[in-house]
Amino acid sequence: MCKMRRIDNTLLFALCALIVSIAQFDRSLAFGASRLEAFKQRLRSRRHAAAPHALNTDEYLSYDGMLDYLEELSGAYSQRVLLQDVGVTYENRTLKTITITNGDGRTGKKAIFVAAGAHAREWLTPVAALYTVEQLVVNNELHAHLLKDYDWTIMPLVNPDGYTYSRTVDKWWRNTRSPNGGNCFGTNINRNYDIGWQHGYEELTDPCHDHYAGREPFSEPEARAVRDIMLDLVHAGRAVMFISLHSHHTSVFYPWVYKDSPADNSKELREVAQFGAKAMRKATGTEFTYEQVGLTDPFGGTSLDYAYSIGFPLSFALELSGERRGDTFDFWPPTALLKELADESWVGISAMAEKAIELYPLSRSTSAASHSSSPFSLANIMKILLLLTAISLCSR
Repeated sequence: MCKMRRIDNTLLFALCALIVSIAQFDRSLAFGASRLEAFKQRLRSRRHAAAPHALNTDEYLSYDGMLDYLEELSGAYSQRVLLQDVGVTYENRTLKTITITNGDGRTGKKAIFVAAGAHAREWLTPVAALYTVEQLVVNNELHAHLLKDYDWTIMPLVNPDGYTYSRTVDKWWRNTRSPNGGNCFGTNINRNYDIGWQHGYEELTDPCHDHYAGREPFSEPEARAVRDIMLDLVHAGRAVMFISLHSHHTSVFYPWVYKDSPADNSKELREVAQFGAKAMRKATGTEFTYEQVGLTDPFGGTSLDYAYSIGFPLSFALELSGERRGDTFDFWPPTALLKELADESWVGISAMAEKAIELYPLSRSTSAASHSSSPFSLANIMKILLLLTAISLCSR
């Protein structure tokens, strides 16, 4: 009997030692995996340092130049970037979006959607959008917190027909290039959404005016493309923030635009807008206002109202600057200022994103589930079996 007890104790000691060994092995696997991932990250960093794919901010890019840059990023960062065709304009130019992730493969993340260049003459806005792409893709390590639980979809040029016409024929051109009859062309994309459509002032119904809202809501393929992206994100339960880039009012606008009543979460909208405005003022000294447009100048058909109405809880129009150090340049800043102004816009966009992520975090349970190891791993099963055996021996 005593001999049996000594055998049981010896076996129990061996089992406990084996359990500890398995635990150590399990931890070493995890540590080894983390070290491997860190090594891969260093390799990626070195590769990116050798080929930084920096955006050219020394000039205004053409439509083709923008597509070339997006294609370059898509090829160099294919694990984190998805370039998609989302529509075709009246003049048969392809509309593109670039979706940016951190490459971890997790699904169901929240989303931020940024669109620029709806108004053709606002040349600075595609620059700011592409600069945002560069920060998130090329400089992703600096901004990893913005991509941990969120994906970004960016449409750098909503209105390529109008933009090309503005660059080559009439720089004041604002609208699309679809014909309206009577030698009148173009619809104001940011009046073409189905929210308070044609509400506000007479020019919205004038097919020869640059405020023309179109023959019907979503008459323009560009507006339909933006709408479809929004609806996809809303239906997937991922939509959190929409930002439409414009110039040059130096403001952050939020819903509603087509009416003077406050939005349901007006305090939250104002908080995010204020956060972005203050960040830009702190960084550059530029004063940005933050306000609800509809309180003083209501008009309908805007993308920011539409996004909010269908389920984006945060929706804004960020109006970039039109002056620097006392010099006014309206919609066309000198190219020597493009980098500085694009950086200012990124300060505002990233600050608003940080506040949005704080207000709308990915649920803790979702994050935990996507990171935790399976409870049915081999190591865990062995631990359970050994513990049961130990308990059985001790109970004899």
